[in-house]
Amino acid sequence: MVPVNFFLVGFDGVNLLFRMTQTGFSVYFAFMKKWGVLFCICLLTGCSFFEKRLVKEFAASNTKPLGGCSIEGFPYQGISEHFESEKPLKVLMIHGIGTHYPGYSMRLQKNLAKSIGFDVLSRLPKNIQLVDEQDKNKPIGNLRISLWQEKTGRRQMLFYELTWSEITQPYKKILSFDMTQQYSKNRVPFNNMMKGFLDNLLPDPMIYLADPHQLILHSSDQALCWMLSSDWQNIPDGQAKTCFLSDKGRIKKLADENILFVTHSLGSEILMDTIVSNMDKIEKYDMRSSKEMRPFVHKLQDKKVTVFMMANQLPILLIDKPLPKVHNQIYSYCDKNGVYYNKRLFKNMEIVAFTDPNDILSYEIPQAFADTYIDSRVCPAVTNVSVNVAPEISAFGIGIVNPVLAHTNYDNSPKVIDLMVYGTKDFEKAPVREQCSFIRLEDDRLMDVD
Repeated sequence: MVPVNFFLVGFDGVNLLFRMTQTGFSVYFAFMKKWGVLFCICLLTGCSFFEKRLVKEFAASNTKPLGGCSIEGFPYQGISEHFESEKPLKVLMIHGIGTHYPGYSMRLQKNLAKSIGFDVLSRLPKNIQLVDEQDKNKPIGNLRISLWQEKTGRRQMLFYELTWSEITQPYKKILSFDMTQQYSKNRVPFNNMMKGFLDNLLPDPMIYLADPHQLILHSSDQALCWMLSSDWQNIPDGQAKTCFLSDKGRIKKLADENILFVTHSLGSEILMDTIVSNMDKIEKYDMRSSKEMRPFVHKLQDKKVTVFMMANQLPILLIDKPLPKVHNQIYSYCDKNGVYYNKRLFKNMEIVAFTDPNDILSYEIPQAFADTYIDSRVCPAVTNVSVNVAPEISAFGIGIVNPVLAHTNYDNSPKVIDLMVYGTKDFEKAPVREQCSFIRLEDDRLMDVD
């Protein structure tokens, strides 16, 4: 039985349309050209007859257990390995499109904590009201920090949760009339629900791409700065403040701090843009010639940084962006014999892309795509995880998967949590090993051929 997805619009993939167009009408026509048939089917079947039949079919449906899980890529560090460091682990989470509120990551935090063995949480989180460096009166998001630890206090995790939705909220108010009684009274309930869903999601990618002030990118950069420079005791709780780190300071902190990143959908591009922006700043200075900075540069260049991307969107988000400043040069920067080996930023950026096959606008990252569209200086090592996070149900005689759940349920998937906590370096010891297959990729130049 082949799964079929309904509700085929409203996800981060519509970023592509906004990249390719500049006006509302061209966006509409581009959308209808590519998705017109499916979109019309979705709208036409949104009549009351469809709703009644849908309820009847769902009531009589059978839910299948969650199935596939396949991993293809490189060995990567699980969260558990980070606790071998003497420093507390710092995790930065960046959300994707749609309105989010502080606390949105708590389900993920609790699931990770349970798997890690943390059962102590700070009574209250701490919050920093982020403000723009260039305009101290301009709020650009909230950074909420929670402290997790085991009873002995030996292992600790500081979870930094960035919420940037307040940047886009004023723009979304322009569409608020659309859901008033005057305009929604003639819509059937299903279509009205989908209209509200789209009104909430569609503005975010357009704002991120079109905003000349790059406020969302500034918000992410401020979150990174606070994560690098703060600990639990010195977080300016309840204050609106700007974080500042010199380029030298960023190199030192990136080298010294025990960090990893988690993103969802649009958050993947926001993070990558933030990392590249920092890299470009750092590269302006010849830190390697400085006796003071040399040990920090070497330490950073020998560091592996892990990024867990849920509902990964990079292939569609980068499809018409200019190519990175340095691309198709991974061997030159990341191989010990490469001509630019001493100019890399990290030893590896371990990118773990989680994708549910029924998440209609989430994508795996082909290795060739990583070579071309991810900056070679971060030495990307991409691992794709294809995993079902939403169940298939039987209705209308076919298999149906709720694409909304397939797009949002990664943080509640035991397989995803296990693969984040245990990684693949010790895959044989991971609880999920019996449910997932793992194909390890290898540099083709190192493989023996008879």
